Amino acid sequence: MKAPSIALESSRTLPGQPPWTLFCESVDQYKSRQVLTQPNVRLVILDDQAVQENDRKWLLTQIGKYFSGVSLLYVAGNQSDTNEKRARTNGAHYHVSKPVSPERFAHVLQSFLRTAQVKAQAPL
Repeated sequence: MKAPSIALESSRTLPGQPPWTLFCESVDQYKSRQVLTQPNVRLVILDDQAVQENDRKWLLTQIGKYFSGVSLLYVAGNQSDTNEKRARTNGAHYHVSKPVSPERFAHVLQSFLRTAQVKAQAPL
């Protein structure tokens, strides 16, 4: 089984359900529709190490198309100017390279989730 390449944090408003759900899926051009059509997504985490090099730009484009306005956290398998440029020019709000400090990433994730929660509660 392929490692997950994308994690989606999705809010729910159903009684008795947790306020959010975490989807961890591997995504490619053949399986993308199922993942990219999840409702109420508030946060996307992309691990580029689980995505073929030639599919990364395509996946970032799809994330931008289906999850416009959603925070994107990009986790690169290794540090390179190419990876960081790809992430930032395709809408990543946060970019980090492996190895990732679990404590630091947890802090960043909590910050993005709090921001998403505030946005969700703001009046239209």
